[in-house]
Amino acid sequence: MQQLVTTLAAGEFSTGHVLGSIGAGGAALAATVFLFLGVKGKHRIKLSADQAAIVGLVAGTLYAAAASVWSAPGNITKGLAASIQNGIAGNVGMGAIAAVMVLVVYGCKLKPRTAACFGIAAASIFAAAGGIWGVVSTTLASGLNQVLGVA
Repeated sequence: MQQLVTTLAAGEFSTGHVLGSIGAGGAALAATVFLFLGVKGKHRIKLSADQAAIVGLVAGTLYAAAASVWSAPGNITKGLAASIQNGIAGNVGMGAIAAVMVLVVYGCKLKPRTAACFGIAAASIFAAAGGIWGVVSTTLASGLNQVLGVA
């Protein structure tokens, strides 16, 4: 019996993915449902604004990995950032936009759904900004790839 349990456990984790095969689109879908339920906070899953921003960042990273229809939030965010970069404020780099996003999430009392939107947007901004922001983005994507095999 012990050998059977060991064999079954080894077979489940042989690929190194904790949840098995879920795919990038499936992971993005699951993160979106978790985020949606969490920001509503009416049942068992309740997210604070800080938690929603972090889950949004994870979801945004999964969106980038999934591509297809999931890439729309990242494309919209990059378009908005480009309009700020070349707007009336002069030359505004992506690093500055990333810093402002973090300051708004940290410094303002946001509702969880608003913080989640900032988190989703931060995924594409961090990746485009480079520097320390790129390290955050790359580390998160690498961790998700190790755990889920998707990013």
